Amino acid sequence: MRTAVITLAAGRHSHLILQQDGLASGTCRPDHYVVVSMADPDIPRHTAGRDPVADVACLALIEGRLPLAAARNAGAARALAAGAELLVFLDVDCVPGPTLVQRYAEAAAEGALLCGTVAYLPP
Repeated sequence: MRTAVITLAAGRHSHLILQQDGLASGTCRPDHYVVVSMADPDIPRHTAGRDPVADVACLALIEGRLPLAAARNAGAARALAAGAELLVFLDVDCVPGPTLVQRYAEAAAEGALLCGTVAYLPP
């Protein structure tokens, strides 16, 4: 199952890099990693040359606000256009565990709508 991980970002560059590192070290990597930059022109620079390759979509502010819904829709459309069958939306401050992509793909094969649990790292 072709899987895409989609994350929205505005600032939080260190979080984004940790997320990208987590995906790179997973037992199963996403087929597509979409990062939607919300009015943050530095996102492409921070993700460039890293693994997994980030497909960065850039959106401007809408009426001075972060376009969260539009960003999710843009990320989904980008992933689907590239052939994704499973979309995993991951907040930018989430570092995925090593089996996140694999377990979502396995569970999705059963036809379920999925929502994973969140755990917090110690300081």
